[in-house]
Amino acid sequence: MLNSLVLEVLKDFDISIYSPLHPRALSLGEPLAPRAGNLVKVVGGMRRSGKSYRLFQEMYALHEDGVPWERICYFNFEDDRLSPVTPQTGDAVLEAFQSLHPHAFEEGAFLFFDELQEMEGWGAWLRRIVDTKRVTIYVTGSSSKMLSSEIATEFRGRALDFELLPLSFAESLEFNGIPAPRGPGYSSAERIALARAFDSYLRQGGFPAAQGLPFQEAVPLLQSYAQRVVARDVIERHGVARPRVATSFAQRLLGLNGRQLSVRKVANDLRSAGIPTSRELLGDLLGYLEEAYLLFTVRNRAFSLAESTNSTPKVYAVDPGLALANGRANTNDAGQRLEDAVYLELRRRAIGMRKGTITSLRTSAHDCEIDFALGDALDERPLGLIQVCADVADDATFDRESRALWEALDEQGLQEGVLVIGTGDEAVHERGGRTIRQVPAWKWFLEG
Repeated sequence: MLNSLVLEVLKDFDISIYSPLHPRALSLGEPLAPRAGNLVKVVGGMRRSGKSYRLFQEMYALHEDGVPWERICYFNFEDDRLSPVTPQTGDAVLEAFQSLHPHAFEEGAFLFFDELQEMEGWGAWLRRIVDTKRVTIYVTGSSSKMLSSEIATEFRGRALDFELLPLSFAESLEFNGIPAPRGPGYSSAERIALARAFDSYLRQGGFPAAQGLPFQEAVPLLQSYAQRVVARDVIERHGVARPRVATSFAQRLLGLNGRQLSVRKVANDLRSAGIPTSRELLGDLLGYLEEAYLLFTVRNRAFSLAESTNSTPKVYAVDPGLALANGRANTNDAGQRLEDAVYLELRRRAIGMRKGTITSLRTSAHDCEIDFALGDALDERPLGLIQVCADVADDATFDRESRALWEALDEQGLQEGVLVIGTGDEAVHERGGRTIRQVPAWKWFLEG
């Protein structure tokens, strides 16, 4: 007997109401031909980053390539009408879809399952469908129950994992209808417009729903995003017994955006504020928050596992606008948000690389810090060195930032480093056969 509610949900879905779509830059590769035993493509990321719309984009592309809508099934398992969601709910979805389109599975179906982690026992159910149906499957998961580590456990190498971050600067331009010039040159008017748009990006961030909102409306929206992640993906998922600690710790980390984290200091500060905690609990919470895509940690480049594990990490928020909205009203920290945005852009460009490709680096001679060192040490790939600074108009600031780069270039045997600046002009600095390329941030982001 057909599940009437599931059938109603399937019939209610109309992809046309989401048009026009703003295409996302994340490639999911060529679609796999439907067959039993296929790889599952999993799109993970923080809530409200646009994962559902990325599925819609893929569905439209399939249809434009000749796949009829009758062979494409979309189902959102987070629909509040379905609770509780069980494997029987999933079976009902397939049964109802087949009743609507009897030949879909025979010809090969494309299944798009949104927020599948809402199903209890989703892993075993999905594995059964993969093994027994002629299908190609796409899945999204807000990392509350669908992390890459769990995907690997459930499917043992039968899933391809993709990460969707909030809009990049280039994507935000298109989303907001601002033309991004293509080509090597920019007019004065284009430079001014793009610099202004980038300043707005560092304030507004890249969450799609925040685009175009006045600041006083974007702030509570972005605050609610962070609160929901902590509540659902940390406290509820991991059964955290001290929710106040988790909430306070997350707020503190978002405020540290772009700075080093001392768990010992934060533990002492929380205890001084009357919030009892321990370094062990904060260490666990840091892992949970990173798994939930609310923030990321970057450690100093090290060749041994012990050194990497023991190094003090720097913390970066998933979005500069979200970090600003959740910070204190007496702070601005434009330089930190610029560094955060650069890290996120490097993360987008490092798709397919091993973990630890993006690190920080300290020079041996004078312990100068380089914000980002790129490369895989085990593969002996040459490093890329990137320094970030809000403004180098002051000579002392430029000397400090460039000295670190010159020293690191010498020690690493590299010919060129990059200095990304928030305010200022493009320039090339040369010394001893080595080069520092000084690039305005808006231009560096568009070069990618």
